Amino acid sequence: MMSDTGGGHRAAARAIAEAVDHLYPGRFEVRIEDIWADHTGWPINRLPAAYPWLADAGARWWQLIWDLSLQRPLRQGVLAAANLFIQRRIVRLLAAWQPDAVVSVHPLLTALGAGWVDRARLRVPFFSVVTDLVTVHPAWVHPAATGCFVATPASRDQVIAHGMPRQKVFLCGQPVSLKFARPLADKPALRRRLGMHPTRPAVLIVGGGEGVGRVYEIAQAVAEAAASAQLVVVAGRNRALKARLDSAAWPIPTQTYGFTQRMPELMAAADLLITKAGPGMIAEACISGLPMILSGFIPGQEAGNVHYVLGNGAGVYVTEPAQIAALAREWLAPGHPVLARMGQNA
Repeated sequence: MMSDTGGGHRAAARAIAEAVDHLYPGRFEVRIEDIWADHTGWPINRLPAAYPWLADAGARWWQLIWDLSLQRPLRQGVLAAANLFIQRRIVRLLAAWQPDAVVSVHPLLTALGAGWVDRARLRVPFFSVVTDLVTVHPAWVHPAATGCFVATPASRDQVIAHGMPRQKVFLCGQPVSLKFARPLADKPALRRRLGMHPTRPAVLIVGGGEGVGRVYEIAQAVAEAAASAQLVVVAGRNRALKARLDSAAWPIPTQTYGFTQRMPELMAAADLLITKAGPGMIAEACISGLPMILSGFIPGQEAGNVHYVLGNGAGVYVTEPAQIAALAREWLAPGHPVLARMGQNA
């Protein structure tokens, strides 16, 4: 069970499905269901569509929503009210599907999901997979769940503090696509395959699955400052951003992508990643040994990710495009030690 409130939940669900098929080929059918968008009515089914705005221009509103939702009576009251309108339909769906296990990769679905499984009279395990690295919302925790999987010691400590029995908490890392574990060609050959220059230093700029943040401004600043580099800019699902990137006149070699499944290759081909502090993107960069400049974060759940990256020496946090560009130009200079050191720390 997931919801497209940001790209990370679906990516985690797909990674889990890949792992199940890899470990137990042909033995299980995995259904990935967007519960809010596909199985509820208005206005709840429109909430995922509002998330990109809340994560970007409406970040102050999201911070307010986050802060209010930390208050347990208010959170439980809102969830109970919403459940009155959606529970019957979802319980019927679960009873019809008859799953052998139910996995939630979304906090609100975790908060309600154990009750749905029980009302559907399913005697099957219910698991929560926390997709946040450090800052864990209390909704991720349902003590009746069979187990709760977390990515870091910090998230483990938080779910226990929120009331999850210690024996039900499993530290196992972030769900990431198996594509990141597959060997790739050497960097020059990989760049040629991607249509990139084989030897120019490469900067990868990403705004998450929804293409949020000052992606265009950062790309322009880096292109003007780092004359010897090349850019790859990923706009995600943000079609307006993709069109703006495509119409720009770039002073250095630049490729643009929309939402893409080629992130393992793009990260392996890059020397530096500029991105917001999304947990999946950070985990993928760490696997790829790719140094990071974090250009922003979504208030609430992504705040702790900044400290996680900085504390491990895998990147820095800089928000102004001009300062980001100056750092990129400095670090991409031949023989500069920072990128190698951060890549090792990642």
